[in-house]
Amino acid sequence: MATVEFTGHDLVVWFKENPSNGQEWQYRIRYECANETVIHYIRHNEEQSTDPDGMRVYKDVLTFEENRAAGLTRSPKVFMATQDAGGSWTPDAIEAEIDAYNPPPAPPVMFYENSFDGIRFDFDKPLDPDFAGIALWADTQNPVRKDRVTSKYIGPNTKFTLPLAEGTQYYVTYAAYDSFGFELLQETTRQIATLPKESFLLPYLKEELEAVKALEFKSSTALAKVAKSYSETAERSLQRAEERLRIYIDENGNLVAEKILALETKQGDFQSILTLEQQTRANEDEALSNQILQLGAKMGTDINAAIVEERTARVTAEEAFTKRLDQQASKIGQNEANFNDQITTLVNADGALSKRITDQAAQWNTDISGAILAASQTLNETIANREFALSQRIDKATATFGGFSSSLQSESQARADADSALGARIDKISVTDYSGQIATIEQKMSVQADQIGGLSGQYTLKLDVNGVISGFGLASQNGVSEFVISADRFLISHHAGRISPFYVVGGQVFIADAVIENARIRGAQIDDLSVNTLKIAGGAISAQQVATSADTYVAANGSADFFSTGYMTIGDGNGGSGVIDLSFTIDATQQYDSACLLELWLDTGSGFYLDRQIVHGITTDNGDTYSRVYGALKSVAYGSRVRVLGRIISGAYTPRSVARNMWVRNITLTLAGAKR
Repeated sequence: MATVEFTGHDLVVWFKENPSNGQEWQYRIRYECANETVIHYIRHNEEQSTDPDGMRVYKDVLTFEENRAAGLTRSPKVFMATQDAGGSWTPDAIEAEIDAYNPPPAPPVMFYENSFDGIRFDFDKPLDPDFAGIALWADTQNPVRKDRVTSKYIGPNTKFTLPLAEGTQYYVTYAAYDSFGFELLQETTRQIATLPKESFLLPYLKEELEAVKALEFKSSTALAKVAKSYSETAERSLQRAEERLRIYIDENGNLVAEKILALETKQGDFQSILTLEQQTRANEDEALSNQILQLGAKMGTDINAAIVEERTARVTAEEAFTKRLDQQASKIGQNEANFNDQITTLVNADGALSKRITDQAAQWNTDISGAILAASQTLNETIANREFALSQRIDKATATFGGFSSSLQSESQARADADSALGARIDKISVTDYSGQIATIEQKMSVQADQIGGLSGQYTLKLDVNGVISGFGLASQNGVSEFVISADRFLISHHAGRISPFYVVGGQVFIADAVIENARIRGAQIDDLSVNTLKIAGGAISAQQVATSADTYVAANGSADFFSTGYMTIGDGNGGSGVIDLSFTIDATQQYDSACLLELWLDTGSGFYLDRQIVHGITTDNGDTYSRVYGALKSVAYGSRVRVLGRIISGAYTPRSVARNMWVRNITLTLAGAKR
């Protein structure tokens, strides 16, 4: 019985042997690594201990250094054989194979904070003793491509910031790696967006508002309908009562039943009328019922009051329909008040509809101020069909006096279809003065969900006062939220303060008093500086930028990027030159000659380009199994920013050299920049 365990970097093999066998002289443990085989021998009398059952317990260790020298792998093949006292070994074909696998660390829970031009990552270091660092790739497509461009970070830091393009949706794949490298990593992918420098709310907040249109006064048709009834009875008796009921078949073959009631009275200048018409009819195609009620009262031709009610119900093989109309109106000369209410329902093969429109208006005319008007209108509508479901309401109101008017409009909508859902409300108010200048305020709220864009929401409040636009808004979409204020002056105050502690005027920020825990100032002009205590660490004041990186392993005939940075500012960031010095040491394993090609890649804003190449050869003729050599890549970059990538390629680049496994250590970058 044999087992394998990884303790830190080393692989430990435990096995037991029954002492009653008494035949084994020694044991052979064979480790097949990535490139070569490592063999260990254990004498029969070198047991570690004896267990309670009397079994001899043996232990063998494949050290991390041996594993690395033979081609580092987290899953070597392990075979065990025995040699008897006569010197015969177990045939290779029946060697005992022992399973060995050291899993990579699980990816930690990653927290992030997105900004305009980058994302800051933060995680807790995993408990895995083999943990060495985090490898992270960021790409604009999924699955994430893994190359030198998308590789954004490799290192041990638990907090780091990646410089990325602003306003871009990224797919970020990351994994924890250990001392065994990047073999069989456990990966996690997240979708993260950087913030756009250009606000997606600000352009909308700066758009001019369309003023609410005032409702026009419309005379009610009830007065016209009742007036027609007056004219139809003008030649009849001025006092009459008439009722008719009949059933017949009309010229179209419809079976018709109808009832007509007419009442009319008149005394002097006063006259009143009541008419009621009821009708039902049916044929092979439809059934229909109608009712019209008219009530009227007047004095002469200038004073009128009227009520009209109409009802309709109709069905066919394809649809069912109802309509209701209620109208009321009172009028004296040019002054009128009226009310109209219309309700419709419809169901057919295409969908279902329910709709109601209500109008109210009052108008009074004066010689001095002209028409004085108050009006309102309401629309309620619901629709359901095979394509969408919609429920909406629109309310409008207007008041006008002389040269001044005020109008408001409120819209509410809920809509859903197979691809999306929308809830929205818009409230808008406008006023107009005697000279025609307009001020409008609009409040807009909406939330939306669709299969492509996901969830989003927006709230805005805008003012347009004679072309001067201001407002604020809050929006969230694609995982990015934004709060924007558009105003000439922005102030924050408190109840006891007469002077604002923070305000913005004309794009300039004024702060009365501030406590800043950590400040980064790109440019400063200080009129008066008072420092109570000033502490500057040695070397803390420097024009240089320094960066380091973790050790990097490269296999024989392989390559690895051993250093990379985000964009670093050169000089004052407005253009200049920066001296780049990337220094390191190279450790070569195994004896005799080895070599490598070292490359320096730079990106000043247009993509990476190869800037420098050097070859380092390592000679160990004295038989040493470990050798170290110092190296450096140096160059000059021109522009406002630069990012740096260092790469090592193991190979036979010098005479007598052979590709070997290598480590790049003690990696340090110094960037000394100056403005032009």
